[in-house]
Formats: sequence, C-alpha cells, structure tokens
Amino acid sequence: MPTYLRAQDPVDGWTRIIQKIMQSGMLRVDERGIETRWLDNVMIHVMNPLENRVTELYPFSEKVLKEKYATQLLNPDRMDFDYTYGERLNAWGDGEVNQIEFVIKKLQENPKSRRVVATTWDPRRDTVSEEVPCLNHFVFMTRDDILDLSVMIRSNDMFGAWLANVYALGELLVHVSEKTSLTIGTITTLSVNAHIYNHDWEKAGTV
Repeated sequence: MPTYLRAQDPVDGWTRIIQKIMQSGMLRVDERGIETRWLDNVMIHVMNPLENRVTELYPFSEKVLKEKYATQLLNPDRMDFDYTYGERLNAWGDGEVNQIEFVIKKLQENPKSRRVVATTWDPRRDTVSEEVPCLNHFVFMTRDDILDLSVMIRSNDMFGAWLANVYALGELLVHVSEKTSLTIGTITTLSVNAHIYNHDWEKAGTV
C-alpha cells in the first residue's frame, strides 16, 4: 500500500519513515540475498529541504554530506565507476548530453513547462549491468516563482541513503534555482521500494 508523509524538513521525514518501516514494514530477501524490511511506493513531501538536514542518529555527519554529496549530482566525472549520477545528469550517453543545462535553459525559456525532466536510466547499459542507478527520474516544476523538485527512486535504502539523497537533491535544487532566479521550493521523493537492510535494524530501532 502506498505511504504519504508531509515532512517539515529532511530529518522529520527520515525519522518518521524509519519508525514506520520498522513498525509495519514487510519482510523480503532481496536479489542479493539480504533480508530487508520494506514498504512500497513511499512518497515523502519535504516542505523545507534546506532546514534540519542531518541528525546525530544518522550514520553520516553533515561534514561528510557536504564533502561527499553536496556536489555529487553536478559533477560529470565518472571517476572510474560504472556510472555516477553526476555523469548521467551532466554528460549522458555518447553525446554527453548535459541534462542540467537543459533543465536550466527550459525553465528560463518557459517556467510553466511540464517537460523539465532529467533521467539517469540508460536502457542500453542498465538492462545488462549489475550496477544500476537508484535515483531515476527528476522533474522540476514551478508554482508561480517557486521551484519544486520531484524524484522517482526505484530502490531506496531509507536508513543509510535517504537523508544523503535529499541532501544532494537540495544542493541540486539550489543550483537550478540560482541559475533561473526562482525561489527554492519543496522536494518530493517517491521511493518505489523503501527498505532498511537487516544489518541496520538495531540502529534503526533506536530512531
């Protein structure tokens, strides 16, 4: 069953979804043989994505998030990995299409457009690869002069990754907002499979 949370900030959303998964999540052994608790189609609408972004209960500090995740979505360097989100968004495919530049240009030309979309899924690679992106579909949309970002995530480690994801998405939203002179709005994530791995259950139970 789908779950919807309206969160005041990232930590509020993270805390509540961790508690909900631990209390009522289904059990599943994933394709790599790891036991998980999970919910399907979890939508978290973060009203203030730049406030209260990390907590001491989270595995990573804000220093780590700033250094590792803050520019992740804007860096086109693949750095010898099979893929990076920055590469897929800023240098996608053989033509090295810069989708972030497209997003900015499209919003500048027509801020009311419903076609301001970027994607990381590449069927030429991802139907045959073991390592595939989790954050798949990015949609930017305006309300008057406010810019919102919605992201579809096919598989989401809610304990270890969701706050880091939202941290990076917040930096992406800041970048696009500054380039388009739009006001920073909300971030909405749709995690189709929202899970917590069994090795995190003990810590997640303390949230």
